[in-house]
Amino acid sequence: QGQRTERTPAPRGRILDRNGSPLAFDREVYEVRATLRVPRRLCRDIDEYCAWLDRRAHDFAMALACDPDLADRQAARVGHEERLKKELRRAFGVAEPERGAAGRLGAVPRSLRRHADIRIAGGVDVLSVIDALRTLGARRELRGVVSMHFLPSFARCYPDRELTHGIVGHTGTAWQSLAGGGRELVTYGVAGLEAATLLGEGHGARRAFLRDGRGRSYYLSGAVARGATPVLHSTIDLELQRTAVDLLSRQAEAGARTGKVTIPKWGALVLVEIASGDLVAAASWHRGKLNGSSTAFTPYQSLFEPGSIVKPLVLAYAYESGVVDWDHVFDCRPGGQDYRQRIRGLGRRRPVRDDHDCGDLTPHGILVNSSNVGASYIGLLLDRPQWRDYMRLYGFGESLGLSLPHGRKGGWPRQSFDPKVRERSFRANSVISFSFGYEFQVTALHMARAYLRLLRGNAAELRVCRGVEIDGRWLPAPSSPVGASFSPRVVDAISAAMTDVMSPDPQATGSHVRRRLEKELGIDVYGLLAGKTGTAASMIGIPGRGRVNVRNASFVGVIPAAQPRWLAVCVLQKDDSARFYGGSYAAPPATRLLLQAEKLVERRRCYQEPRPPDGQIR
Repeated sequence: QGQRTERTPAPRGRILDRNGSPLAFDREVYEVRATLRVPRRLCRDIDEYCAWLDRRAHDFAMALACDPDLADRQAARVGHEERLKKELRRAFGVAEPERGAAGRLGAVPRSLRRHADIRIAGGVDVLSVIDALRTLGARRELRGVVSMHFLPSFARCYPDRELTHGIVGHTGTAWQSLAGGGRELVTYGVAGLEAATLLGEGHGARRAFLRDGRGRSYYLSGAVARGATPVLHSTIDLELQRTAVDLLSRQAEAGARTGKVTIPKWGALVLVEIASGDLVAAASWHRGKLNGSSTAFTPYQSLFEPGSIVKPLVLAYAYESGVVDWDHVFDCRPGGQDYRQRIRGLGRRRPVRDDHDCGDLTPHGILVNSSNVGASYIGLLLDRPQWRDYMRLYGFGESLGLSLPHGRKGGWPRQSFDPKVRERSFRANSVISFSFGYEFQVTALHMARAYLRLLRGNAAELRVCRGVEIDGRWLPAPSSPVGASFSPRVVDAISAAMTDVMSPDPQATGSHVRRRLEKELGIDVYGLLAGKTGTAASMIGIPGRGRVNVRNASFVGVIPAAQPRWLAVCVLQKDDSARFYGGSYAAPPATRLLLQAEKLVERRRCYQEPRPPDGQIR
């Protein structure tokens, strides 16, 4: 025999929300194994040999079923017993013994094993189960034939799994045999914040075992070294995350409760702190599915055509570029002289329409009325290089850089900027479509980043990690580099227009949600909250259904309107042709989330809740 060692598993570390609430942590558990030695006297008859193994399986199953929290202990015991019977017989080489003519198995062949090491269970942390297994190993009739081994290990816990799956991520573990003997705990399927390199880099102690020439292992110790584990502080606020998930699911399922409208296919709702770029909440909803590992996390995986929520971005870029006079009046009447010259004169086949007839509008009025005709006029003032720069400036078609699983970049069709496409055709199709959010795709987080760049500067990025603690040292995550910003006159003009979107004016596209919130909450959001609604309809291909008409309802909002602190983006998509508007469907959950974020700040400012440690969060 030769003594060998293997390294014990080490804790990965903790993931906390921005206020210190745990999102993921390691729970100490045991992997329970048993070394069995079949008594020599039982080797005379294989029936007695197998019966002894089956009794041990029954003993182990009874101990594992001692958990008082089991819903059906009898069913659990039966399941454990059947599993362990198979494992024991396989380990001792009697899985499929041959019976004689009388139905008996006869004598035990010399080649069968009398010793084996069996894994009884993993992840055991219930005291009653541990005591039952220890007592089993100490029974008089089993002394010398059954040795129990409790090998320290760790299990990954997610207290609010359904709320945080898409951001925190997930991880699994499995024991893997090593070529030179022993085993190691392998982590697999890492995604989201769990993929951070600082997590899982620690090493546990070494435990010793003996291994003889026949491959039998005998563990000698199992102590796990206790050292400092890394702590990752995320940007998520668990309370606001819970609110976002609740608001989004209630809005998406409203049609199912009333029976008046069909329910959406998917939805996304995100909240961002503007000053830091912190992603504070990110909710995902799918029709007929819970938020789980088999479901896409819509804020950064589901693409959609943004529609009119891009109009503030287009007008801001045009105003900053000096191609538009903010006081200029555009004739936005359908079929008017300006329309015939500027749009129809390009030979565009599909007409540009507004949801309601618009007359003479300034750029401010174009945003308040959400005029597609007016947005097209302004978009046509930009040339092709400027449109390329517009896409680059706002980060459309570029990675979010958050290292989240299966993130989508979106973008535009290859022909949009194909140099072979003539300028006239580019202006008649791509430019007009870009102006009100068609012919390119984004995710909800792409739209959040685009507005963040409008409000903070063109280098602003989202982040999901505030910093880490390693050995007691606080290391803040790097913030976005300082970049060129839009001039104050541009930001003020866009903010004023988005504020008036929520005005009592019946032509303002946010007036519906303003009336609704005033009726339900008694709050007039005009002047408090600024926003922009969006609606888009297009045809997409769905496997098994062919080309399907989908409608996207979207909303972008900030609060407070004068000096924005929070930014929210909500998107809901239907896969039918039912009427579906951003102001009616996407705006309510986003505005409620913004109001809740402001309310929560005031509550914490009054110290109604314990303040987190200094240096971790303001």
